[in-house]
Amino acid sequence: CSKPTELNIVNSDGQQQSTTLKEDLPGFLFESNRGTKHSFTAETSLGPEFSAGWSGKKTKRLVSKADQTKQKIRKMARDIYEHYFEVAQATPRGIVADLANIVIKVDTAIKKQAKSNSSSEWKEVLRSALTDLSELLHEESNVSAYELNSSGLIQCFLKLFGSATSQDKTMKVQKKAAKLHAARLAIIKEALPTATTIALVKKLLSVLETIEKLPVYLYDSSNGGYGLQILTKRLRFRLERGPGETGLIDRTGRALKMEPLATVRQLERYLLKMVAKQWYDFERSSFNFIKKLEETPVSFNYQSDFDSEGLIYWIGTNGRTVPDWVNPAQYGLVVVTSSEGRNLPYGKLEDILSRDSNALNCHTNDDRRAWFAIDLGVWIHPKAYTMRHARGYGRSAVRSWQLQGSKDGVNWVILSEHSNDERLGEPGSTATWTIDGETSGQGFRHVRIQQMGKNASAQTHYL
Repeated sequence: CSKPTELNIVNSDGQQQSTTLKEDLPGFLFESNRGTKHSFTAETSLGPEFSAGWSGKKTKRLVSKADQTKQKIRKMARDIYEHYFEVAQATPRGIVADLANIVIKVDTAIKKQAKSNSSSEWKEVLRSALTDLSELLHEESNVSAYELNSSGLIQCFLKLFGSATSQDKTMKVQKKAAKLHAARLAIIKEALPTATTIALVKKLLSVLETIEKLPVYLYDSSNGGYGLQILTKRLRFRLERGPGETGLIDRTGRALKMEPLATVRQLERYLLKMVAKQWYDFERSSFNFIKKLEETPVSFNYQSDFDSEGLIYWIGTNGRTVPDWVNPAQYGLVVVTSSEGRNLPYGKLEDILSRDSNALNCHTNDDRRAWFAIDLGVWIHPKAYTMRHARGYGRSAVRSWQLQGSKDGVNWVILSEHSNDERLGEPGSTATWTIDGETSGQGFRHVRIQQMGKNASAQTHYL
C-alpha cells in the first residue's frame, strides 16, 4: 500500500503488471508491462454491504444507493414538514380552533360535574359545547376526518360518553360514577340533535377507516426486506370460510391480492361481493327495478353525459336502491350481441356499457356492416342516448351510423340516423343525441348501433 486509500497488486512473474484499487474509484486501474493504464468500471453496483467504505479509516466513505435514497427521503420529509405541516400547526384553521374550544368546554363540564352534580353550571357548559358542535357538523365538508382525529375530540368524548364503573372497586364509587354518567347522557340527549348525532357517527367512522391499516414492519431497516419499496408490492392472502359458517359462499383456497395502502373498508366491501350473494344473484322477479316497472312507468330526464338519469345506470343500481353501479351486461341483466358473435378482436362485449372514468378499448373488426345490439329486458320509449369513443385513436371514431330499435330483435326500425357526424373525436370523448318522434305502443326492447360508413380516417369501418 503506497497510500492509505490505495492498494497496488503487482504481478509476481516479473512482467511489471499491476492492478490498483482506490477507495473513491468504482472499479480498478490496470497497468501493463508497457506502462499503459486502463480503467475498468463495474457494469452493476455491489450491494450496500460492499459499499460502506474501508473500515478503520475516518475519512470520506462510499455511500450505497440505498443509503442515498434514504437520505433523500429524509430530507424531502423534513422539507415538507417545515414548509407545510409546521406552518399549519402554527396557524390552524378556524375550524380546528373551534374544535379545541369544544374539547376545553367538555373537559370543564366533566370536572365541574365531578365537584357538584346538582349544579346547573356544568350543564350549561356542556349544552354550549354540544351546540357549537352541531353548528360545525351542519355542513359535512366543514370538518375533515384528520382534523377531528387530531383535535382531541374523540378522546374527550370517550370520557363524556363512557363510565368508569368497571374500574372502581367500592360499591359507593361505582354508584356515583353511574349517576354522573346518567346525568351527562340526559343532557346529551336533550342538547344533541339527531342530525348532529348521525353526522358525528359518520365522521367517527371515517376517522376509523383512515387510521385502520395493516402493519408494515422494518420499513427502514437495511436488512429488513424491501424498505419503502414494500409499498409497491401487493400483499397476497388466502381465503378460508369460518367453521360452522353456512350462509356465505365457500371461497376456501381462493387467492387474493391487495394493495398495501388499501383500507379495511375497501377490503370488506370487496370480500362481501365475493362471499355473499348480491342482489343480481337472485331471481329476476326479485329485482327492485323490475318491481318498480310493474307498478308504474319510470321516466328519465337527461342532464349530462354519463349522469345517473339513464336506463343503463338505473338497471345497474337496481332502480337506484344500491350505491354501487354494476355493469348490467356483466351479470346478465341485459344482453349485448354484435356482428362479431361472442368474441371481439379487442375488449369484451360488456365493455360497451362501461362507466369507468377511463374509456376501454373495445371494437369490432373492419366490417362495413358492423353492429352492436342490446336486449334491455325491459320496454323503453327512447328520448336520448349517449356514446363514448373507445380508448385508441381519434381516426377510428364513428362518423356515419344508425340507432335502431326492435320489439323482437329481428325486425328493426330507424330511431336516429347520422351522416358524417363529427361530435366524437379524441379517445374517450362523449356526446349525446336526442331522438325525435313519438314511439307508439309499448316501445322497444332491443336497441342497435349499425355502422353505415367509414370512420374518421375515411379508410376503415371499425365500430
